[in-house]
Amino acid sequence: MKILLILSTVLFVLATSPAQSILDVQKIRIYPGSVTQTEPIAAVSPVDPSFIFASAVTININNFFKSEGVYTSTNGGLTWTGNDTCTGSYYLNHGGDPGVAITNSGRLILTHIGSLFPGVYSHYSDDSGKTWSDAFTVFSDPVDDKGSLTIDNSQGSPYYGNLYLVWVELAYPYGVQTSYSTNSGVSWSIPDTINRGAPGRCTGGSAATDRNGNVYVTWASVTNDFPVHEDFAGFASSTNGGTIWNYDQNIFDMNGINGTLSSKGNIRVNGLPQIEADNSGGERDGWLYIVTTEFDKSPAGSDPDIILHRSTDNGNTWSEGIRVNQDQLNNGKTQYFPFLAIDENGGLNVLFYDDRNTTPDSADVFLARSTDGGDTWNEFQISNTRFKPKAIAGGSSNYQGDHISLLPVGNKLHAFWMTDYTGIYQI
Repeated sequence: MKILLILSTVLFVLATSPAQSILDVQKIRIYPGSVTQTEPIAAVSPVDPSFIFASAVTININNFFKSEGVYTSTNGGLTWTGNDTCTGSYYLNHGGDPGVAITNSGRLILTHIGSLFPGVYSHYSDDSGKTWSDAFTVFSDPVDDKGSLTIDNSQGSPYYGNLYLVWVELAYPYGVQTSYSTNSGVSWSIPDTINRGAPGRCTGGSAATDRNGNVYVTWASVTNDFPVHEDFAGFASSTNGGTIWNYDQNIFDMNGINGTLSSKGNIRVNGLPQIEADNSGGERDGWLYIVTTEFDKSPAGSDPDIILHRSTDNGNTWSEGIRVNQDQLNNGKTQYFPFLAIDENGGLNVLFYDDRNTTPDSADVFLARSTDGGDTWNEFQISNTRFKPKAIAGGSSNYQGDHISLLPVGNKLHAFWMTDYTGIYQI
Protein backbone atom coordinates (compact mmCIF):
# COMPACT_ATOMS: atom_id res chain seq x y z
CA MET A 1 0.00 0.00 0.00
CA LYS A 2 1.48 3.34 -1.00
CA ILE A 3 1.24 6.08 1.62
CA LEU A 4 1.36 9.75 0.77
CA LEU A 5 3.02 11.84 3.48
CA ILE A 6 2.44 15.54 3.78
CA LEU A 7 3.84 18.08 6.18
CA SER A 8 1.78 21.21 5.72
CA THR A 9 2.81 24.68 6.78
CA VAL A 10 0.79 27.83 6.50
CA LEU A 11 2.50 31.19 6.17
CA PHE A 12 0.53 34.40 6.62
CA VAL A 13 0.97 37.99 7.72
CA LEU A 14 -0.32 38.80 11.20
CA ALA A 15 -3.58 40.72 10.95
CA THR A 16 -6.86 41.33 12.70
CA SER A 17 -10.32 40.90 11.24
CA PRO A 18 -13.80 39.93 12.38
CA ALA A 19 -14.20 36.67 14.31
CA GLN A 20 -14.30 33.44 12.30
CA SER A 21 -12.81 34.92 9.14
CA ILE A 22 -11.57 32.39 6.60
CA LEU A 23 -7.98 32.95 5.47
CA ASP A 24 -7.18 31.42 2.10
CA VAL A 25 -3.46 31.22 2.74
CA GLN A 26 -0.65 29.36 1.00
CA LYS A 27 -0.15 25.75 2.09
CA ILE A 28 3.18 24.02 1.49
CA ARG A 29 4.02 20.30 1.59
CA ILE A 30 7.45 20.53 3.10
CA TYR A 31 8.50 16.90 2.78
CA PRO A 32 6.19 14.45 0.99
CA GLY A 33 7.31 10.90 1.68
CA SER A 34 6.23 7.32 2.26
CA VAL A 35 5.79 7.20 6.05
CA THR A 36 3.33 8.77 8.45
CA GLN A 37 4.24 12.01 10.21
CA THR A 38 2.62 13.54 13.28
CA GLU A 39 3.35 15.95 16.16
CA PRO A 40 5.18 18.66 14.19
CA ILE A 41 7.46 21.05 16.08
CA ALA A 42 9.61 23.86 14.66
CA ALA A 43 12.26 26.43 15.61
CA VAL A 44 13.74 29.48 13.87
CA SER A 45 17.37 30.51 13.94
CA PRO A 46 18.00 33.38 16.40
CA VAL A 47 20.46 34.98 13.94
CA ASP A 48 18.89 34.09 10.57
CA PRO A 49 15.10 34.35 10.41
CA SER A 50 15.03 32.66 7.01
CA PHE A 51 16.34 29.38 8.49
CA ILE A 52 13.69 27.11 10.03
CA PHE A 53 14.21 23.65 11.52
CA ALA A 54 11.19 21.34 11.90
CA SER A 55 10.72 17.80 13.12
CA ALA A 56 7.90 15.29 13.59
CA VAL A 57 7.23 11.79 14.81
CA THR A 58 7.62 9.47 11.84
CA ILE A 59 6.14 5.96 11.62
CA ASN A 60 6.49 3.48 8.78
CA ILE A 61 3.35 1.36 9.11
CA ASN A 62 4.79 -1.39 6.90
CA ASN A 63 7.37 -2.32 9.53
CA PHE A 64 6.31 0.00 12.42
CA PHE A 65 9.74 1.65 12.45
CA LYS A 66 9.55 4.92 14.37
CA SER A 67 11.91 7.89 14.29
CA GLU A 68 11.97 11.68 14.05
CA GLY A 69 11.89 13.55 10.77
CA VAL A 70 14.47 16.28 10.18
CA TYR A 71 13.42 19.10 7.83
CA THR A 72 15.04 22.48 7.14
CA SER A 73 14.23 25.57 5.12
CA THR A 74 16.69 28.30 4.18
CA ASN A 75 14.14 30.66 2.62
CA GLY A 76 11.58 31.25 5.32
CA GLY A 77 9.55 28.10 4.77
CA LEU A 78 8.96 28.34 1.02
CA THR A 79 10.98 25.22 0.17
CA TRP A 80 12.32 22.40 2.35
CA THR A 81 14.88 19.61 2.38
CA GLY A 82 15.38 16.81 4.86
CA ASN A 83 14.86 13.21 5.84
CA ASP A 84 12.12 11.19 7.52
CA THR A 85 14.67 9.48 9.74
CA CYS A 86 17.21 11.02 12.10
CA THR A 87 20.53 9.38 11.29
CA GLY A 88 22.18 9.83 14.69
CA SER A 89 23.72 6.99 16.66
CA TYR A 90 21.51 4.22 18.06
CA TYR A 91 19.58 4.37 14.81
CA LEU A 92 16.92 1.97 16.13
CA ASN A 93 16.42 3.80 19.42
CA HIS A 94 14.58 6.83 18.07
CA GLY A 95 11.12 6.73 19.61
CA GLY A 96 9.64 10.08 18.61
CA ASP A 97 8.49 12.96 20.83
CA PRO A 98 10.95 15.35 19.19
CA GLY A 99 12.06 18.64 20.71
CA VAL A 100 13.91 21.16 18.54
CA ALA A 101 16.06 24.24 19.05
CA ILE A 102 18.67 26.28 17.15
CA THR A 103 21.61 27.87 18.97
CA ASN A 104 23.14 31.25 18.13
CA SER A 105 25.97 29.42 16.33
CA GLY A 106 23.48 27.69 14.04
CA ARG A 107 23.71 24.29 15.74
CA LEU A 108 20.52 22.23 15.52
CA ILE A 109 19.41 20.44 18.69
CA LEU A 110 17.08 17.43 18.53
CA THR A 111 15.79 15.60 21.60
CA HIS A 112 13.60 12.48 21.63
CA ILE A 113 12.52 9.49 23.68
CA GLY A 114 13.94 6.02 23.25
CA SER A 115 12.45 3.12 21.32
CA LEU A 116 14.55 0.08 22.20
CA PHE A 117 15.84 1.61 25.41
CA PRO A 118 13.73 3.88 27.67
CA GLY A 119 14.71 7.42 28.46
CA VAL A 120 15.41 10.83 26.91
CA TYR A 121 18.19 11.44 24.37
CA SER A 122 19.79 14.42 22.68
CA HIS A 123 21.71 14.95 19.41
CA TYR A 124 23.15 17.98 17.69
CA SER A 125 24.02 18.82 14.09
CA ASP A 126 26.46 21.44 12.81
CA ASP A 127 25.68 20.90 9.12
CA SER A 128 21.98 21.84 9.00
CA GLY A 129 20.76 18.36 9.86
CA LYS A 130 22.71 16.31 7.32
CA THR A 131 24.62 14.44 10.03
CA TRP A 132 24.09 14.13 13.77
CA SER A 133 26.19 13.61 16.87
CA ASP A 134 26.10 10.48 18.94
CA ALA A 135 23.17 10.32 21.34
CA PHE A 136 23.68 11.83 24.78
CA THR A 137 21.61 9.95 27.36
CA VAL A 138 19.85 12.64 29.39
CA PHE A 139 17.63 10.20 31.32
CA SER A 140 17.58 6.40 31.22
CA ASP A 141 14.26 5.49 32.89
CA PRO A 142 10.79 5.25 31.27
CA VAL A 143 9.13 8.62 30.67
CA ASP A 144 5.56 9.85 30.21
CA ASP A 145 4.38 11.47 27.03
CA LYS A 146 5.08 14.41 26.44
CA GLY A 147 7.81 16.82 27.56
CA SER A 148 9.36 19.83 25.87
CA LEU A 149 12.62 21.53 24.92
CA THR A 150 13.27 25.27 25.01
CA ILE A 151 16.28 27.56 24.62
CA ASP A 152 17.07 30.94 26.19
CA ASN A 153 17.60 33.15 23.13
CA SER A 154 17.45 36.50 24.98
CA GLN A 155 20.84 38.17 24.52
CA GLY A 156 20.45 40.19 27.72
CA SER A 157 19.89 37.06 29.80
CA PRO A 158 22.70 35.83 32.09
CA TYR A 159 21.86 32.34 30.83
CA TYR A 160 21.80 33.18 27.13
CA GLY A 161 22.06 29.98 25.10
CA ASN A 162 21.03 27.61 27.88
CA LEU A 163 18.88 24.67 26.79
CA TYR A 164 16.16 23.33 29.10
CA LEU A 165 14.49 19.94 28.76
CA VAL A 166 11.41 18.92 30.80
CA TRP A 167 9.54 15.61 31.04
CA VAL A 168 7.64 13.39 33.51
CA GLU A 169 9.02 10.05 34.70
CA LEU A 170 6.70 7.09 34.16
CA ALA A 171 7.16 5.60 37.62
CA TYR A 172 6.26 6.51 41.16
CA PRO A 173 6.34 9.29 42.29
CA TYR A 174 5.75 10.48 38.67
CA GLY A 175 7.68 13.69 39.23
CA VAL A 176 8.40 16.45 36.73
CA GLN A 177 12.05 16.10 35.68
CA THR A 178 14.36 18.70 34.19
CA SER A 179 17.87 18.91 32.79
CA TYR A 180 19.81 21.79 31.26
CA SER A 181 22.75 22.18 28.90
CA THR A 182 25.20 25.09 29.04
CA ASN A 183 27.34 23.92 26.10
CA SER A 184 24.88 23.76 23.19
CA GLY A 185 23.82 20.18 23.77
CA VAL A 186 27.24 18.54 24.04
CA SER A 187 26.28 17.38 27.54
CA TRP A 188 23.38 17.77 29.96
CA SER A 189 23.08 18.19 33.71
CA ILE A 190 22.07 15.33 35.99
CA PRO A 191 18.23 15.22 35.91
CA ASP A 192 16.48 16.86 38.87
CA THR A 193 12.92 16.48 40.14
CA ILE A 194 11.21 19.87 40.14
CA ASN A 195 8.13 19.10 42.24
CA ARG A 196 9.13 16.71 45.01
CA GLY A 197 6.19 15.34 46.96
CA ALA A 198 3.66 15.60 44.15
CA PRO A 199 0.20 14.54 45.38
CA GLY A 200 -0.36 12.27 42.40
CA ARG A 201 0.74 11.37 38.90
CA CYS A 202 1.87 14.26 36.74
CA THR A 203 1.77 14.52 32.98
CA GLY A 204 3.20 16.75 30.29
CA GLY A 205 5.85 19.29 31.12
CA SER A 206 6.13 22.58 29.21
CA ALA A 207 8.94 25.13 29.62
CA ALA A 208 9.54 28.76 28.65
CA THR A 209 12.10 31.48 29.42
CA ASP A 210 11.79 35.25 29.76
CA ARG A 211 14.17 38.04 28.78
CA ASN A 212 15.76 38.09 32.25
CA GLY A 213 16.78 34.44 32.08
CA ASN A 214 14.04 33.11 34.35
CA VAL A 215 12.79 29.61 33.48
CA TYR A 216 9.15 28.59 33.91
CA VAL A 217 7.57 25.13 33.78
CA THR A 218 3.98 23.92 33.94
CA TRP A 219 2.37 20.46 34.03
CA ALA A 220 -0.92 18.75 34.84
CA SER A 221 -1.68 16.64 37.90
CA VAL A 222 -3.92 13.68 37.18
CA THR A 223 -6.56 12.17 39.48
CA ASN A 224 -5.96 8.74 40.94
CA ASP A 225 -9.64 7.77 40.68
CA PHE A 226 -11.56 6.67 37.59
CA PRO A 227 -12.38 8.36 35.30
CA VAL A 228 -8.84 9.71 35.19
CA HIS A 229 -8.62 13.38 34.27
CA GLU A 230 -6.28 16.34 34.62
CA ASP A 231 -7.37 17.94 37.88
CA PHE A 232 -5.11 20.96 38.34
CA ALA A 233 -2.04 22.67 36.89
CA GLY A 234 1.34 22.91 38.60
CA PHE A 235 3.99 25.59 38.12
CA ALA A 236 7.68 26.02 38.86
CA SER A 237 10.25 28.77 38.29
CA SER A 238 14.02 29.08 38.44
CA THR A 239 16.00 32.32 38.61
CA ASN A 240 19.45 30.71 38.44
CA GLY A 241 19.52 28.75 35.21
CA GLY A 242 17.55 25.71 36.31
CA THR A 243 19.68 24.68 39.30
CA ILE A 244 17.14 25.58 42.01
CA TRP A 245 13.37 25.54 41.58
CA ASN A 246 10.45 27.07 43.45
CA TYR A 247 7.19 25.29 42.76
CA ASP A 248 3.48 25.20 43.47
CA GLN A 249 1.71 21.89 42.93
CA ASN A 250 -1.66 23.59 42.26
CA ILE A 251 -1.91 27.06 40.71
CA PHE A 252 -5.42 26.62 39.32
CA ASP A 253 -8.05 23.90 39.03
CA MET A 254 -8.73 22.46 35.62
CA ASN A 255 -10.78 19.69 34.09
CA GLY A 256 -8.58 18.60 31.21
CA ILE A 257 -9.96 16.47 28.41
CA ASN A 258 -7.60 13.58 29.16
CA GLY A 259 -9.19 10.54 27.48
CA THR A 260 -10.65 9.88 24.05
CA LEU A 261 -13.05 11.66 21.68
CA SER A 262 -15.69 9.12 20.67
CA SER A 263 -16.98 11.33 17.84
CA LYS A 264 -13.54 11.49 16.27
CA GLY A 265 -12.57 7.86 15.92
CA ASN A 266 -11.85 7.55 19.66
CA ILE A 267 -8.57 9.41 19.24
CA ARG A 268 -6.56 10.06 22.39
CA VAL A 269 -6.64 13.67 23.57
CA ASN A 270 -5.37 15.64 26.53
CA GLY A 271 -5.45 19.08 28.10
CA LEU A 272 -1.70 19.28 28.64
CA PRO A 273 -0.92 22.82 29.85
CA GLN A 274 1.49 24.82 27.69
CA ILE A 275 3.32 27.88 29.02
CA GLU A 276 4.74 30.88 27.15
CA ALA A 277 6.33 34.18 28.23
CA ASP A 278 5.88 37.58 26.58
CA ASN A 279 9.39 38.69 25.54
CA SER A 280 8.24 41.48 23.25
CA GLY A 281 9.49 44.40 25.34
CA GLY A 282 5.98 45.88 25.09
CA GLU A 283 3.46 46.86 27.74
CA ARG A 284 2.90 43.24 28.77
CA ASP A 285 6.55 42.20 28.68
CA GLY A 286 7.18 39.44 31.20
CA TRP A 287 3.56 38.30 31.45
CA LEU A 288 3.10 34.53 31.52
CA TYR A 289 0.33 32.59 29.81
CA ILE A 290 -0.84 28.98 30.12
CA VAL A 291 -3.26 27.41 27.65
CA THR A 292 -5.21 24.17 28.20
CA THR A 293 -8.21 22.27 26.84
CA GLU A 294 -11.00 21.80 29.38
CA PHE A 295 -14.69 21.02 29.70
CA ASP A 296 -17.44 21.08 32.34
CA LYS A 297 -15.65 23.74 34.35
CA SER A 298 -16.29 27.45 33.87
CA PRO A 299 -15.45 29.25 31.66
CA ALA A 300 -15.36 26.06 29.57
CA GLY A 301 -18.71 24.63 28.59
CA SER A 302 -20.02 21.08 28.48
CA ASP A 303 -17.91 20.47 25.35
CA PRO A 304 -14.11 20.91 25.11
CA ASP A 305 -12.96 24.55 24.96
CA ILE A 306 -9.58 26.28 24.82
CA ILE A 307 -8.85 28.05 28.13
CA LEU A 308 -6.15 30.63 28.89
CA HIS A 309 -4.74 31.69 32.27
CA ARG A 310 -2.27 34.57 32.68
CA SER A 311 0.07 35.91 35.33
CA THR A 312 1.36 39.48 35.56
CA ASP A 313 3.73 38.81 38.49
CA ASN A 314 6.11 36.06 37.33
CA GLY A 315 3.70 33.28 38.23
CA ASN A 316 2.99 34.25 41.83
CA THR A 317 -0.73 34.61 41.06
CA TRP A 318 -2.86 33.51 38.12
CA SER A 319 -6.04 34.85 36.56
CA GLU A 320 -9.31 33.03 36.29
CA GLY A 321 -9.73 31.12 33.05
CA ILE A 322 -10.41 32.99 29.80
CA ARG A 323 -12.29 31.17 27.04
CA VAL A 324 -10.27 31.55 23.81
CA ASN A 325 -12.65 30.09 21.20
CA GLN A 326 -15.56 32.42 20.58
CA ASP A 327 -18.26 30.07 19.29
CA GLN A 328 -21.45 29.76 21.31
CA LEU A 329 -21.00 28.20 24.75
CA ASN A 330 -22.34 24.64 25.17
CA ASN A 331 -23.02 24.27 21.45
CA GLY A 332 -21.70 20.70 21.31
CA LYS A 333 -18.65 21.71 19.27
CA THR A 334 -15.15 20.49 20.09
CA GLN A 335 -11.87 22.42 20.19
CA TYR A 336 -8.65 20.58 21.04
CA PHE A 337 -4.83 20.48 20.76
CA PRO A 338 -4.14 24.20 21.29
CA PHE A 339 -0.64 25.54 20.68
CA LEU A 340 0.23 29.01 22.00
CA ALA A 341 2.83 31.30 20.43
CA ILE A 342 3.58 34.93 21.34
CA ASP A 343 4.92 37.07 18.50
CA GLU A 344 7.45 39.90 18.68
CA ASN A 345 4.65 42.46 19.09
CA GLY A 346 3.20 40.70 22.14
CA GLY A 347 0.26 39.23 20.23
CA LEU A 348 -1.16 35.95 21.55
CA ASN A 349 -1.74 33.35 18.84
CA VAL A 350 -3.43 30.00 19.53
CA LEU A 351 -3.67 27.29 16.88
CA PHE A 352 -6.19 24.47 17.41
CA TYR A 353 -8.49 21.92 15.82
CA ASP A 354 -12.18 22.90 15.69
CA ASP A 355 -15.38 21.31 14.34
CA ARG A 356 -17.79 24.26 14.67
CA ASN A 357 -18.22 24.49 10.89
CA THR A 358 -18.37 20.77 10.16
CA THR A 359 -19.75 17.47 11.44
CA PRO A 360 -18.65 16.02 14.81
CA ASP A 361 -16.48 13.37 13.14
CA SER A 362 -14.37 15.98 11.31
CA ALA A 363 -12.16 18.96 12.08
CA ASP A 364 -10.84 22.20 10.62
CA VAL A 365 -7.81 24.21 11.74
CA PHE A 366 -8.42 27.55 13.49
CA LEU A 367 -6.23 30.34 14.78
CA ALA A 368 -7.33 32.69 17.57
CA ARG A 369 -5.42 35.96 17.99
CA SER A 370 -5.46 38.53 20.80
CA THR A 371 -3.59 41.84 20.86
CA ASP A 372 -4.71 42.85 24.37
CA GLY A 373 -3.31 40.08 26.53
CA GLY A 374 -6.25 37.73 26.04
CA ASP A 375 -9.14 40.06 26.88
CA THR A 376 -10.60 39.84 23.36
CA TRP A 377 -10.04 37.47 20.47
CA ASN A 378 -10.37 37.35 16.69
CA GLU A 379 -10.58 33.94 15.03
CA PHE A 380 -9.51 32.71 11.62
CA GLN A 381 -10.22 29.41 9.89
CA ILE A 382 -6.94 28.71 8.11
CA SER A 383 -7.69 25.31 6.55
CA ASN A 384 -9.99 25.07 3.55
CA THR A 385 -10.09 21.25 3.56
CA ARG A 386 -11.41 19.46 6.63
CA PHE A 387 -10.44 15.94 7.64
CA LYS A 388 -11.69 13.07 9.79
CA PRO A 389 -9.40 12.38 12.77
CA LYS A 390 -8.52 8.75 13.41
CA ALA A 391 -5.87 6.69 15.16
CA ILE A 392 -2.51 6.31 13.41
CA ALA A 393 -1.41 2.78 12.56
CA GLY A 394 1.79 1.90 14.37
CA GLY A 395 1.26 4.39 17.15
CA SER A 396 0.16 3.71 20.70
CA SER A 397 -3.50 3.06 21.50
CA ASN A 398 -5.81 5.66 19.89
CA TYR A 399 -2.78 7.82 19.01
CA GLN A 400 -3.24 10.74 16.61
CA GLY A 401 -0.30 12.70 17.94
CA ASP A 402 -0.50 14.97 20.95
CA HIS A 403 -0.07 18.47 19.54
CA ILE A 404 0.19 20.76 16.52
CA SER A 405 2.56 23.72 16.26
CA LEU A 406 2.84 27.44 15.59
CA LEU A 407 6.05 29.42 14.98
CA PRO A 408 6.20 33.25 14.90
CA VAL A 409 8.94 34.71 12.68
CA GLY A 410 8.94 38.50 12.49
CA ASN A 411 5.49 39.61 11.39
CA LYS A 412 4.57 36.17 10.07
CA LEU A 413 3.27 32.93 11.55
CA HIS A 414 4.10 29.43 10.37
CA ALA A 415 1.39 26.94 11.33
CA PHE A 416 2.00 23.18 11.19
CA TRP A 417 -0.62 20.46 11.65
CA MET A 418 -1.38 16.84 10.81
CA THR A 419 -4.37 15.67 8.74
CA ASP A 420 -5.61 12.76 6.67
CA TYR A 421 -6.49 14.87 3.61
CA THR A 422 -5.60 12.01 1.24
CA GLY A 423 -7.48 9.39 3.26
CA ILE A 424 -4.37 8.24 5.13
CA TYR A 425 -3.17 10.10 8.17
CA GLN A 426 -0.77 12.93 7.36
CA ILE A 427 0.50 16.17 8.86
